[in-house]
Amino acid sequence: MIAQFRVLKEVKELRQNKALRALEAARSTLRDAEERAEALSREVEESAATLPARERALFEPILGQEIGTAEVDEVKERVHALIEAHQWLSDRRDRARDHVRRCQEQLKQARQELRKCEAEHEKIDTLLSDMRQIAEGAAMAREETEIEDLFSRPRLIGGLH
Repeated sequence: MIAQFRVLKEVKELRQNKALRALEAARSTLRDAEERAEALSREVEESAATLPARERALFEPILGQEIGTAEVDEVKERVHALIEAHQWLSDRRDRARDHVRRCQEQLKQARQELRKCEAEHEKIDTLLSDMRQIAEGAAMAREETEIEDLFSRPRLIGGLH
């Protein structure tokens, strides 16, 4: 029975190691996701800060000049493309933040799984230790009984009682 529990203990150790590796992978993934989200946040902030100046730069060549509606429409399209690019960047940042939240949840689940594996491993260790103590106690009791039996039997002297 102890041998079976030793095998079970090895299985639990393997599961615990797998859970630990999953936890480390989740931590790494979260760290990468946080770095990416932070970088995108900085890009969005920079884009938002420079957006008015970039819009003005597009309109500046046509200001104070007599131009047709085609040129104005072209500049409007370029400004619209600039705003869309900024929105696209903001959307990427928002998706990166969502990814961070999902990674945080995965990390939480990985921690829970590791705790569960550790508890199972500890329980098997305790059971195995208890079984060993019981087996050792039983072996010692048998040995003591054998010694008592050996010395408590009447000795035969010369074949007589």
